[in-house]
This record gives sequence, structure tokens and C-alpha cells, in this order.
Amino acid sequence: MRADREMERTPFSNMTIDNEDVYKKAGWGRSQYAVVFVCSLLFMGVGIGIGYAVGRNNSNSNIPQAGDTAQETATKPPRSPHPIDTILSSINKDNIKQNLWKYTSRPRMSGTPGGYELVQILQEAWRSSGIDEVRVTPYDVLMSYPNRTNPNRVQLLTSSGQLIFQSALFEPALDSLSNNSEIIPPFNAYAAAGISEGDLVYVNYGRIEDFLYLTQNMSIDLKGKTLIARYGKIFRGDKVKNAQRFNASGIIMYTDPSDFNRGNSTYPDSWWMPPSGLQRGTVGGDGDPLTPLYPATDYAYRVKESDVSGIKIPAQPISYGDAQHFLSEMGGEEAPLEWRGALPITYRIGPGFRNSSLKMRLEVNNFEEKRTVENVIGYIKGKTEPDRYILLGNHHDAWVFGAIDPLSGTAVLTELIRVFGEMLKSGTRPDRTIVFCAWGAEEHGLIGSTEWVEEYMKVLYERAVAYLNVDYAVDYNYVLFAGTSPLLQDSLYQATKQVPNPDTSSSDKTLYDAWKTRDNSNDLEPSVYYSLGSGSDMATFYQRAGVPSIDMWFTYDENKWDILSYPVYHSAYETVYLYENFIDPGYSYTATMAKLWGVLAWNIANEKVLKFDVRRYATAINKFIGNLKTEFGAKWTKQNVNIGALESAAQNLTTEAENFHQKVQSLQATSSAANVLQNRMINDKLIQFERAFIDCEGLPGRPMYKHVMFAPSLYDSYSDNSFPGIVDTMNEIENQNATAKWEVLKQQVSIATFIIQSAANTLKEVGL
Repeated sequence: MRADREMERTPFSNMTIDNEDVYKKAGWGRSQYAVVFVCSLLFMGVGIGIGYAVGRNNSNSNIPQAGDTAQETATKPPRSPHPIDTILSSINKDNIKQNLWKYTSRPRMSGTPGGYELVQILQEAWRSSGIDEVRVTPYDVLMSYPNRTNPNRVQLLTSSGQLIFQSALFEPALDSLSNNSEIIPPFNAYAAAGISEGDLVYVNYGRIEDFLYLTQNMSIDLKGKTLIARYGKIFRGDKVKNAQRFNASGIIMYTDPSDFNRGNSTYPDSWWMPPSGLQRGTVGGDGDPLTPLYPATDYAYRVKESDVSGIKIPAQPISYGDAQHFLSEMGGEEAPLEWRGALPITYRIGPGFRNSSLKMRLEVNNFEEKRTVENVIGYIKGKTEPDRYILLGNHHDAWVFGAIDPLSGTAVLTELIRVFGEMLKSGTRPDRTIVFCAWGAEEHGLIGSTEWVEEYMKVLYERAVAYLNVDYAVDYNYVLFAGTSPLLQDSLYQATKQVPNPDTSSSDKTLYDAWKTRDNSNDLEPSVYYSLGSGSDMATFYQRAGVPSIDMWFTYDENKWDILSYPVYHSAYETVYLYENFIDPGYSYTATMAKLWGVLAWNIANEKVLKFDVRRYATAINKFIGNLKTEFGAKWTKQNVNIGALESAAQNLTTEAENFHQKVQSLQATSSAANVLQNRMINDKLIQFERAFIDCEGLPGRPMYKHVMFAPSLYDSYSDNSFPGIVDTMNEIENQNATAKWEVLKQQVSIATFIIQSAANTLKEVGL
């Protein structure tokens, strides 16, 4: 874009017209040149004399003076600011603040009055911005809610049934903002209604390795037991699935202070989770449970609710203040050192309590029903490539107030739309179409975005250029954190170099410089992660439609606080007061996220040739194959796994990626910028390159995940495995003695080899 600005300053700097050639084309000879030359001198002399006389007899009133806007405009029209400069200068922190206060004024869970109200607020604000079109896309889906009149509870009882202690039915209000009658009771969405009364067993974080330690190393039979796990490390739904897999009758999850409270004070005096705080969240899968793999349209076939294969046991979150009452009474062996949290107790595994007359009872009264969830979608139509889309996404639903997650991102998105709308009114329109997305029911399981992608899958697969996700803008004002497809890594770096550092006291002038300084990486560039997982709305775009995606936010210094997330995550204490006092006072980082999001989108929407570097993908794949060889190579050799073919395909991809990159560089250096067809051909290959890693059959047992290189782990939906089909199968072989899976492993290696070679072929001139 900077080169284009230079062209605006000197529009004729590259013109090389030979004057003699022009004259010759008119049929002139040298004698005519002499006559013209003499006449020119004569008229020039007369003109100078007249000009001198006029100058002596007139005042200077008609001579343009410095600062005379009318005269300057008449002689040289002012140049419009570059769109990037407009974005950077137009983002208004006060507008973002006003948005956040409005959006967090009441709980905003999808399918509730507060959720529907926010959809209307967003729709009206976006339409008033002046963008081309705003739509609301509704889907009727199966939702899960707590029973307000009969809330879920965890009880400690005597053998005769006398109540000794009961978990809180609601989080107590700690300030005026958290005192709201619309706050929902604690629950885990899609946890089954029911009662669990088995002996209590502590399962650490509830990871597969924790379950294997209990069952194999300690020989504890978990059948019929009630489990208690601390939140963190993996997706909460996978903790419940693991409990169900080992035949437990129910599971309780709590936020241990070792992971969510490292301070001397708690909310409302700091950002740390108070003893009464707890984490709500879904334990279900992605999308509408009744219409798997297809959109929940009005004409869609829906499976019977009784046939949905989901969570079959009760699950419930509680606070660490309440959890202490149960954990402190537990019997059995002391937990291993790495299993111990920060409660002032002796952590024991169980089963049961030291006092054999005590028992526990978990009661869950959740209900499920069909409700309408709504997305808000805004459009700016591209002027030259309207059929190529850059999509910006955030979700608008929150478990309670959601000042961080997600409404800091929603407040930013609305302000960015206002800026883009003003640019549109002034005649500044992007080359490619920009789509703004506010998703509904993300917290219940990415439902709004999943149904929308499923509905428009065919179009997105052919036309989507990139999806840029901001689940929330800031959870602490320190450093940028980003996950990305390898293809978008350079686009992200470019944008951060154009955005000023929000810390004006720093010597680092750009966001890129500050990111590199605070990233604590020894690499030559800031570190990003390629494991996008399924923790937010980029999942379906990336895992199923093969759209290159980014997920980004500002976060805390992990070297200072080794915690699992921002402390008050999904609690009733995630208020605008918390945001303004402890997360981003002054909204500087929040506004910077708006600038970064806008600059990144504008760059991608207007680049003649996309800055997608396929070599980064080849480098990543070779690294991942090296890791596989290091970890599994000896075992694979014994089982005759064909890793040689996998390495050969990766080398072919490396060669083709380098050849393609050099060809693009050469064409850009020697070809006319007006060669639209050539640019389109290059860009189409770049866009479709990510799709080359999509396997239409999906992963073993998980057809909704189709990306062969990056997909959520079978045991943790929050994080990806590289080569997920291979890694998950090896996990089953090694940890579950599933020796029959060796044939599945060989098939997965073969599929990965085929996919990588196919990706290499897409970069060739013909490729067949």
C-alpha cells in the first residue's frame, strides 16, 4: 500500500515518452522544427514583457497566498488521506467505551431477552453506520438452560440424609454491577439432568492422563463414582467426556485458586477470582445438536432429541470456596504433588470421605428446548472483486455480562464498522467484499457461526479469502497473542508494523516492535501458534471450510502469572467495572485492537496479490514430521509404517512452494500491474491452498473435523494437534493398548501423504 501512495504523489514519474518520436509520427521535418523554434522565442519575449507590465499595475490580491484554501484548491486539489491513515486516526476510544457500557448493562445469553435485545442494538447501530447491508440470520436450534426455580446443587450429607453443606445456588453480588436478577444460576450447558451419589474421587484436571493414572497406577474403579476436577488445561467438555468414558455417574468442576487467584485480594478489589466465583460453560459439541453437519434452516431434517449422542451424565461448576468443603473431607491417599492446588487443605484422591458417615449428592436440573439464535451480518461490497470475501467475526452472546468475553470485541467491531461506514460515505470502498459477523450462541458451542458456515459452505469454499476472529479484544493490557494459519502470518506481521504501540512510554514505536519485545521469544519475529483449536468461531471456517483464519487478542505476561486464563472467566464478576479498573484502563489496548483488526482487513481486501507465503506451510509440515519421527520413529519402523513416503511428499511440497514463490516474485517485478487475470490466477491458488488440506471424509470417528494438518485434539477441543488423525491414533495405541489401531495409523499416514502431495500439485502451472 505504501507504493501506491508514492504513485499518488508522482503520477507521471514512470512515463518515458520520446518527443522526437511524437513529431515524426506527425510527419514533420527538420526545417519545420527551426521555424517553430524561432516563433516560440518571439512569442516568449512578448509574453514576458506583457507580464511585467501587468505586474507593475496590479496589486497582489489575486495571487494565491499560503493558507488561501480557495486558491490552493483551485490550482491543486487536496489529496485524500490513505485509508490506513484514516482507520488509525478515526478509531475513537470513547465510542468503544460507550458501546461496552451499553452492551454489558444486562446479561446477554443467547435465547434470552437480554440476548435478543443486543441483536437489535447491533442491527440498528450497524445500519446507521452507512455500510451497504445488514442482515439478521436466525436459526432454530436446541439450547440448554438451568432451571431457575430449581437450581443445580452439590450437597454434603450425613448417612441419614441430614444436610451439612450445600453449594451456592447463585453467585452472591459483590458490587452493584453484579447485583442483577437476570443472572442465570451456575450450570454447564448440555450437561444431563440427573442425580449422582457415588463416592467422591478427585481427578486433578480431568485429562486422559489423569484418568489413566487413577485406573492403571492406583487401580481405582471409577464406575458409579462422582468425580471432582479442577478447571483448566483442557476443554471442560472433554473432562465430562472422560468421566463418561470411565463410567462415572457425574462430575463437579471448580476453579482452584492456584490457577485463578494468585493475589492478596480478589474482585472487586483486584482482577483475581473471589472464593464465591465460578466458571459457567458448555460441555457440548459444536453446532446445533439436532442438525449435525447441516444448517438448522426451517426446512432442515432434525434428529429426535432422544437420539442425540451427547453428554449422558450430570455435571456442575462450583466455586473454590464451596469446593473446599468437599475436598477437605476426602479420604484415601494424598494426591501427587503436581495434583495439589492452593486451597489450605490436604489434597486427597478418595474414594469417599474420611468420615464414612458422610456422603455427597450432585443434583442437576438443566433443561433443553428449541430457541431461535441470531447472527448479525454486515456487508461492504467490493468494487473490483465483490465475489472475494474477507470476514471479521466476534460473538455477541455472554454467559453473564461478558465485559471481556466477548463484548470487548463486540464494542470494537461496532466502532470499526462506524469507521468503515464513514470511509464508504466519502467514496473509499475496498476492492474485495468485507463481511462483518456478530455470532449468536457461541458460548453454547459455536452454534451461530457453525450453522451459518454450514448454510454457505459451498460459497465460502470457493470465495472466502480470510476469516479474522476476535473473540474478545483484551483480557489484560500487556502483549498481543495470536493464532493463525501459516498463510496469514505475514499479513499479521505487516499490519502490526503499521499500527502504533499503545504503550506510549515505550521506546518501541510500532505494535510489531512491542510484540517482539514482550513476546519473550528468541525467534527473529514474534511467535504465533498454528493450533487454532475450536475454542472460538474461527473453528468451523478453518476446520471444515478451509478458510485461512486468525484469532487474536491482548493478554497478560505469562512469565509473571502462570495462570490458565484471566481469573474471572465466565463468572458474574466479569463486569465493565473490572474492565475499566484492572483490564484496560483508558481503553488504549482495546482501541489498538480495533486499529489492528481494521488495518489487517483493509490490507487483505486491497492487495493486488495476496501476501500468503506458502513456504511457511511447507516449513511447518517438515517440522511436524520431524517431531513425529523423533517421538514415534522407532515404533513405526517395527510396524512398517511408511514414513518415507510422507517425508517425500513434504519435500515435494517444499520444492513447489519455493518455485511458486519465486514465480510470483518474478511476475510482480516484470508484469504490468494492470494484469488483473494474472493476479486473479495467483490469488486463487493462494486462497485454495488451505483447502488442499481438507479431507472430505474427515478424521476417524469425527467427520466434522476435516483439516488433516490442524484439528482439535480428540482429548482437548481447545487445542489442535498437528497431524491430528495420526497423533490421536498413536495416543490410543500407546495409552489404551489399542494395538488393533495400527492399521488405522497406517491409513492416516497414507492419507496425510496424499493430502500433502495434493497440496504440492495445486501450486504447479497445470498440476495434473
